[in-house]
Amino acid sequence: MAKVKHENLALTSAVSIASLATYNFYEGFNGNFLVEYEEEIIEALIKPKKTTALHYFLACFTDIGQEVDDMVENIDDIGDVYYYIKRILLEVNIDHNLPEPNFEECTDRYHEDCECREVIEKWIDFLNEKQDEINELLVHSSFQILFLDRKFLHDFHVELAEWVEYSYESLKGNYEKYLVGNKGFKRAAFPVWLKNAVYHRDKGCCVICRSDLSKIVNINGTHHIDHIVPLRKYGNNDSSNFQLLCETCNTSKGNRTTETNSINVPFWNMD
Repeated sequence: MAKVKHENLALTSAVSIASLATYNFYEGFNGNFLVEYEEEIIEALIKPKKTTALHYFLACFTDIGQEVDDMVENIDDIGDVYYYIKRILLEVNIDHNLPEPNFEECTDRYHEDCECREVIEKWIDFLNEKQDEINELLVHSSFQILFLDRKFLHDFHVELAEWVEYSYESLKGNYEKYLVGNKGFKRAAFPVWLKNAVYHRDKGCCVICRSDLSKIVNINGTHHIDHIVPLRKYGNNDSSNFQLLCETCNTSKGNRTTETNSINVPFWNMD
């Protein structure tokens, strides 16, 4: 079985992106990403992919080049831009051989016309050259945060299900072989990497009844991978639309409900 490699995650920046994305989602923002990435999203809904519909949603709030341009326009001290870019490059683990500005010997308070500014502009140019790679890494990191939030995933996929139902006639014209009549998407196979991700995210427990399915304590545990929003409710096979259930809860839930919950195993309890 392939191992998941350990990697740098830009979680400090990712928290801000995830927060901005969820705020806009619950304030009603949903149109642009469905238009801009429609074809890619539909492909993700047909069968599990590592780049999910949620990745495309997060991409709408991730533009490091524009963010730095806004900072340059709106702050007095361009030195702050240097510190910001340096932190971002460290977070995403991108190597560089950029020179360091010599702030200690600089007498230009806001670095408007000095050697420091010339150096900082090299940092800005480097970030602009790497912005696509950086944006992709920031989206990947932000996804790690929101993938932990099953309540958000539920609400996100309910919204997608409403879009699928609304767009169903046009989907039938282009993607009929992936659909079951008027009932929604066909079931797709679950890749091993997806099963592992869902199992470990949900800590080997049924997310509804909280029974232990790890077989460490009880060898009778049997786990099922469940669509949070069922296919027959215009749910999909996107990799972010799955959760871990026991056989009983999965059978009870079936295609009838979108039941989930926000219970998780904390790193420690406060009591």
